Amino acid sequence: MENSNLYNKMEKENIHYINHPLLFTKGAIAHCNDLTAIVVDDKQVKSQIDENTVLMQELGHYMAGAYYRTNSPYELIEKMEHKADKKAWEEFFPYDEIKELMKKGLTTATELAEYYNVEASYMARCLNYYYNQYNGFH
Repeated sequence: MENSNLYNKMEKENIHYINHPLLFTKGAIAHCNDLTAIVVDDKQVKSQIDENTVLMQELGHYMAGAYYRTNSPYELIEKMEHKADKKAWEEFFPYDEIKELMKKGLTTATELAEYYNVEASYMARCLNYYYNQYNGFH
């Protein structure tokens, strides 16, 4: 996916982009009083692939309404992270599209990640989710 498509989606949704140092993550989403911003630590995000992955994941939070506070219980954080990932995968890597790409020969997480311009580990988690959700890719 092109970086500009993600920025266009953010602009359409009136989501601001902020570059700011973060301690434990490359990116975060902040939502308060009808204002939403995706915060990205440019010192940790070294490539377009990194940035695409961060933006998609944070947009997943927005689309799913999966917000939490930094001091939230671990269980809630995990639940909201998974909810955000599922929404992002469904939006940016639809299951049927993944199946079609696999039929065309893109069968590994690395190949699909290269196609979508995201981190292979993020794509691998998506493929694992779809495999379990739909009992494979037939």
